[in-house]
Amino acid sequence: MLAWPFRSLFWKLFLWFWLTMVSMMVALVVAVAITVDPADFLSERRALFRELEVASRQVERMAAGWSTNLAIRQLPGSYYYLFGPNGEPVGRPTVPSEVQFSYNKTRDRREPVITFRSGVVVVGPRKVWIDRTPFDLYLTKEMPRLVHWRVKKVFAQQWHLVIIALGVSFLLSIMLARYLVVPIRQLQGTSRRLAQGDLAARVAQVVGDRGDELGEFGRDFNHMAEQLETLINDKERLLRDVSHELRSPLTRLQLSLALARRKSPDAESEHGRIEREIERLDQMIGEIIRFSRIQSGVTDRAWEPVSLHGLIEYIVDDADFEAQAQDKTVVVTESQDIEINGVKDWLGSAIENMVRNAIRFTPEGSRVEVALKKHKRHAIVTVRDYGPGIPEDALDSLFEPFFRVDDTRGKENDGFGLGTSIAMGAVKNHGGIITARNVHPGLEVTICLPLNHKVAV
Repeated sequence: MLAWPFRSLFWKLFLWFWLTMVSMMVALVVAVAITVDPADFLSERRALFRELEVASRQVERMAAGWSTNLAIRQLPGSYYYLFGPNGEPVGRPTVPSEVQFSYNKTRDRREPVITFRSGVVVVGPRKVWIDRTPFDLYLTKEMPRLVHWRVKKVFAQQWHLVIIALGVSFLLSIMLARYLVVPIRQLQGTSRRLAQGDLAARVAQVVGDRGDELGEFGRDFNHMAEQLETLINDKERLLRDVSHELRSPLTRLQLSLALARRKSPDAESEHGRIEREIERLDQMIGEIIRFSRIQSGVTDRAWEPVSLHGLIEYIVDDADFEAQAQDKTVVVTESQDIEINGVKDWLGSAIENMVRNAIRFTPEGSRVEVALKKHKRHAIVTVRDYGPGIPEDALDSLFEPFFRVDDTRGKENDGFGLGTSIAMGAVKNHGGIITARNVHPGLEVTICLPLNHKVAV
């Protein structure tokens, strides 16, 4: 499935910065066009004043014949308009609105000015004396509108600079967005590795060396990861050490029990009770040691191709033989021929623990259903019983060590609470996940294993 690219923080930052820079460039051009006097952009400003002055002198010299011509074309594109003392144009009844506007605005000025209106440049007034009577002379030139003229001029003469400016802004925005997003992506990747059980995952040194808030966040993240690794390793080390240390007194207890039986054969019932408790402690210690090894990923068995179909058939046959003594059955409802790379003991332990838990809690006369099927690139193993299930709020805690729901699952719940944790550790070591849900009646546990899991070296 293709993801919409602009949902990415990288593209959001890039577009935000780049469009902001482009918008600022456009806004600057528009602001100049609106607020700056157009006459300030005319390179021929002095030439216009000079042309008006020359024209005024010519008008004074040819004053005798001026009345017959309202506008004399002095230069290509130039026109002249003369206003009398009463404000009426000389020679014609009307003049262009741009000239009339300029005259109404500047008639009282002593020095000529340049105005720009509707694409026409008007220069004036210039006093012209005819028969000792003052007249106002105006010069006009047609020019394109300012914005169109300036933009056209820029693109016509400096188009390569515009392209360079856009390219530079594009690259700067890419670099800025990458500078901000890459460390975040590295932090995200490291946090995912840590969540998947890689306690050695750390943020790259290049992020930690940054002097900004992202660098501080990276250093704090590494410190948190180190503390977490230390706590988990200490907990696992404590479990292993305590388990191994308990093995010695248990061995001595077994020897003492054998001696007590020789000395007091009449107390066999008490001796049997002691023996059962010693066996229970020995099983629990074995489970703890096994749990610690699986959690740490330590095994003396090699990774190899494992036929899940054959493994499940073996486990179900063995479990069904034991379940029949309790008027229960274990059946395979579906089994596809699937092979994955893994540790056979770990996979067998995970599936067997789930099957035996299901046998323990399914009612007499019912059955446990086991299924194996392929879904996309995963192998799916489901184990269902028809027991009472567990409370919904306890589902998330089901795979935690030593967790049991005695009040719901009944008196048959006499395990140590480590079977589900061992199963979860074995599945996680294969890159998979294990979940549970109530199916009314019963509980269904699902193991999802990737078919192409790569072993970390």
